[in-house]
Amino acid sequence: MKNKCLQRYQQTLLMMQDRSRDEISRMIQVVLDNDMAVGEHDRCVSESIDKELVLEHTEQAIQNMVCNALTRIEDGTYGRCLQCFHVIPQVRLSAIPFTPYCVSCEREQEK
Repeated sequence: MKNKCLQRYQQTLLMMQDRSRDEISRMIQVVLDNDMAVGEHDRCVSESIDKELVLEHTEQAIQNMVCNALTRIEDGTYGRCLQCFHVIPQVRLSAIPFTPYCVSCEREQEK
């Protein structure tokens, strides 16, 4: 992959990492605020906390994948499928820049 493309993906991933970090911090604050509000409407607060925790977990998983993609850029393996080692099409990388797999291997992973 050309250096210019790698730099573009790296910039995108760094922006995603910053956004994700901010979002996780916001979610943690919402959970803490809701946890303090427990009282007469315990059930609603509990459901809200549960939803925020699920979203936080998802955001944390994305942040980990972004971090791993940045590591792959540094070690020169970015843009290659971690399973079959084929080049991941740029269309896929543009849509999901942190993806570690080509479409075929991603389907296999999901099974």
